[in-house]
Amino acid sequence: MCIQPNDNWQWHYDAQDDRLMLDLSDRMIFATEYKGRQLVPASFTTQPFCVDDAALYYQLMDKIAELDWSTPHQVQLVLNAIAVSRFYKPLMPQSWFFNEQQVHCQLETGTIVTMQTAHGVGEFMVIEAGDQASVCLNLTEGLILTTSKTLPTFGVIKVMNNRMQARSRPAAQYRQVS
Repeated sequence: MCIQPNDNWQWHYDAQDDRLMLDLSDRMIFATEYKGRQLVPASFTTQPFCVDDAALYYQLMDKIAELDWSTPHQVQLVLNAIAVSRFYKPLMPQSWFFNEQQVHCQLETGTIVTMQTAHGVGEFMVIEAGDQASVCLNLTEGLILTTSKTLPTFGVIKVMNNRMQARSRPAAQYRQVS
């Protein structure tokens, strides 16, 4: 069962845990992956989960249906993505970690892309699509960027669009019926 946004949800910063949180109910709090140093000043005051947040929630849930993730993991991804979209500090591109691609893809919020480093390939969700560079959320566990730097799952990075490639969807599996 997928949780549904409602008027009672509230964003707030928890100084003790140094995390942006989303109060979902009296007994349930979602802790984002993001610390105070990564957030804009507005995140330090209680903010409602607004209509725009709810619209983005449903838009992103539709976009990630192609991922073979459990529903709770999908909700975790989408809530972290909304937190980034609304509260993350602006970033400068860090494209040098990724190989340039010959074929460029059309990007919009929620597009799933792949990017290649010298150490492997990672999947990302585009959170903020720009003309030249886009803010992306890492979907790959512990993506190695260099021998001394990794990008954790749900880590945020801004990358030039010419480094991104459309995610190839797995072919549908059919079985022969006689």
